[in-house]
Amino acid sequence: MKKLTGGLIAVIVAFVGVSVATHVLIDQDALRERVAVALRHQTGLSMQVRHSSVQLLPWPAFEASDVVLTRDGQTPVLKAHTIHAGIAIFALLHREVRFQDVVIEKATVNLVRGSDGQANWSLTPDREDEDASLPVKTRSGQRIHAHWDLSLDGLHVTQTAVLWNDRLTRTSGSFGLDVLDLAGLRSPSPWISLQGHHAGTPFTLKGHIGNLSQIQGTQPWAFSIGTTLGEGDRRDWLNLDGRIGNPSRMENVLLTVQGEWPNLQDAHRLFPHANLPDVPSLGGDVALQSSPGSLAGLDGSALLHRLVETMTPTRVHLHAGSVGLRQGAVQNLHLDAAAPDAALTVTADTQWRDTAWHVEAGAETMQQALTAWRNGLQTAVPLTAELRSQTTLLSGAPSLNAQDKARVAVSGTVGAESGHLVAEGSGKTLHLPGALLHDVSLHGTLETHDRESLSLDGLTFGSQELSVDGALKVVLGQGVPPVVSGNIHAANMDLDVLKGLWLEPAPKAAAAPAAAAPNATESPSQDVKSVPAQAEEHPSAGIQSAPDPTPVWVRRLRAQDLNLHLAADHVVFAGREYTGLATRLTLSGGHLRLDPISGQAQGLTLSGMAELDAGALPVTGNVTFQPLILPAGLMETRLGMPLLLQGPVQVVGYLSARGNSADEMRQSLEGHLGLSMVDGQVQSALLGQMAGSAASVVIGKGDRSLRCLGLHMSIANDMAHIDTLGLQSGRFSVSGSGTVGLGTQVLDLRLLPVVDFEGAGASTPVVLTGTLDAPHVAQDRDAGGNFHVTIGGDGNAADPCTAPLAAAREGQPGPAPEAIKVHHSKAGDILRALGVLH
Repeated sequence: MKKLTGGLIAVIVAFVGVSVATHVLIDQDALRERVAVALRHQTGLSMQVRHSSVQLLPWPAFEASDVVLTRDGQTPVLKAHTIHAGIAIFALLHREVRFQDVVIEKATVNLVRGSDGQANWSLTPDREDEDASLPVKTRSGQRIHAHWDLSLDGLHVTQTAVLWNDRLTRTSGSFGLDVLDLAGLRSPSPWISLQGHHAGTPFTLKGHIGNLSQIQGTQPWAFSIGTTLGEGDRRDWLNLDGRIGNPSRMENVLLTVQGEWPNLQDAHRLFPHANLPDVPSLGGDVALQSSPGSLAGLDGSALLHRLVETMTPTRVHLHAGSVGLRQGAVQNLHLDAAAPDAALTVTADTQWRDTAWHVEAGAETMQQALTAWRNGLQTAVPLTAELRSQTTLLSGAPSLNAQDKARVAVSGTVGAESGHLVAEGSGKTLHLPGALLHDVSLHGTLETHDRESLSLDGLTFGSQELSVDGALKVVLGQGVPPVVSGNIHAANMDLDVLKGLWLEPAPKAAAAPAAAAPNATESPSQDVKSVPAQAEEHPSAGIQSAPDPTPVWVRRLRAQDLNLHLAADHVVFAGREYTGLATRLTLSGGHLRLDPISGQAQGLTLSGMAELDAGALPVTGNVTFQPLILPAGLMETRLGMPLLLQGPVQVVGYLSARGNSADEMRQSLEGHLGLSMVDGQVQSALLGQMAGSAASVVIGKGDRSLRCLGLHMSIANDMAHIDTLGLQSGRFSVSGSGTVGLGTQVLDLRLLPVVDFEGAGASTPVVLTGTLDAPHVAQDRDAGGNFHVTIGGDGNAADPCTAPLAAAREGQPGPAPEAIKVHHSKAGDILRALGVLH
């Protein structure tokens, strides 16, 4: 027992003696200088310390306060309130400052890169000769010129703020670092554990990496890292496992990425300016392999570009809950490929308006698709795609095409030099916006040749309502507009069934000539990226060129070249048949021409021509009608007017204009125009505007049959001078003349509405003023200021349709209105009994 006690006392005395001797031998100032020199040698960073000390009991340790690490001329990269670490004393004898466990508390990491690309976090070793004292007091006066190393066994960081401001990419941000543990840095498998937060959202990063001493070597180096974002049910996770066969040359890199994110926009909790789309249920796994070569000296964008170019997927299984589209959404999206030589498939459910579809598409192999994508489709890729109708929408509601059994399939090859695609489809019914087609069939072949031409041959689309066939060819040239030529032929077209297509109101912004102002210019489309508020703006240098005075719509016309023959054998509109409709559409150098326009309708031979020359400014245009028959609804819709008339309108006349905008062309419009219609429909509101509210009892409400309408005018100085106006609907007719302002829409019409009573009528002159949107009707006075009401008259009066129709048709033939029906009314009997009518 006495020997054991003596032995313990000897050990304690020896330990205390060694500790005291070490404390006496260590020069703390020299040690601090040695740490600074070693740090600069390996990282290029300078260290400033307000206070430091070395403790020996209970174990050797180094402690420093108010530590600043910075690169000369840069913002400090680290400011720490306290840093303390254990020191391997005997490693000093081997010219190595080894910290066994570094603890950093209450620090700020500030990562800054200027617009010149200089970054304060760049760790470039300083290879200059070292000059520092030995950390041994007995030899402190000596200086050395030898290499010293700085190494860590472990790092523990707490209560740290991390900020970055990259002026080169105009991004900035920050997050809080709660705990960071780097353990076993000198072991074969260092461990990383990080816990942080941003705006109240926690995130973690944990995993193992390979031996740090081999990261620049030639031996394989592996790692496995897992991250999480958020907590609870909203927790996102992502795992990254990899192996680098030769780290020094970045060869034989294998990566596996796995993860599940409740929504891609969860990343906004860390990167609020990322502007990511709403993509729920995003996840899957991807395996990649690559040999990108050395990545030294590459910045973020160059590094990403290199990785994208060289990383090759060997397995892909990705899914997304839904992706929003302008007119619907894609749901249950899956992208799969089991191996490079396996098929790459894409499946999804999609909704477009109120119709639901299932999509299946893919390439023959994933390797072929990737090769074609990288070489710009130099390698042709075999593709297949199929679109099938479904019974329910994504919301669960029944789809319009629930029982359609509609299907479209596309197969063939796609390549830059050549391609061949065949499309086939069928369906019992097909729902289009505003129309329903029955017994639908589709076929067509698309061929591409030498990047300069493509052709669509054997195009056929058939249904009970519409049957179209044709062929198109597109020739692409360098520095010249693409040339589109071919023919489109409609064997049958029922416009009454399809009126939901062409009667759909056009968006106001889509009126290209009407919306373009004089000397309007078109701005090139650019991708708009979200830039944080902290981002620094840099005005672009150089002298800005003068804006192009050419209007946008003129440049669009000049950028196209068309030569098409359009024909329709049989067209049904408003219950009437039109046959042999044909025209040739040409567009070259901004010169658009429809000539000739021909056909047969209502027993008439149709003829006309339209021309718009935008090859030089100002733009000129002219239209000839000899005659043409156009749908009233289409004319009213394109002119922005309410649908007051229904039926075919016979148009006769000639108009010309010049200018660089719709306003200029309207103001310069000159010519004469006649509009006529027989056996159509008219809204009672139009008749009420002409006759006044007092006539509403006779006129009624809703649609009324229109026996005839005749309107003839001459146009000049932004004004339509109406010399003839005649209309009859049932027992109501109106005639008159006056003016309408084309730009102001101001009305000044003298009208004579007549209500017929069995061959005689009651009438009084009225004045129609105001505007087209807000007309005002008042009874007209004679020269003496008196009102006149005429009741009765010659029962053999002329047909009210004859004169206005003849004037509107300018001598051209036209269909005759139906015969006047004899009406018998009690009002007429009363007037006869009173002796007013005879």
